[in-house]
Amino acid sequence: MSWYATSWRHMLAQHRDANASGLEPEAIAKVIDDSYPFSSRSGWAYKAWLEARRDFFRQHNLPLRRAKRPAPDLLA
Repeated sequence: MSWYATSWRHMLAQHRDANASGLEPEAIAKVIDDSYPFSSRSGWAYKAWLEARRDFFRQHNLPLRRAKRPAPDLLA
């Protein structure tokens, strides 16, 4: 089984558990993010996790993280 498929199955199991608990989409996203199943967040496993996460969150209408707004320019 590929890293992507393993990640997808893990996210699906976490989503089902959190959904059964009646959590909001933001809380479900946090549960999934906090339950990263591999040892470190680097390498092929992490890249596959991020790709599966992006696809899974879009399919299940979960909020994706947005880039942080840059700090105001102090010189302007």
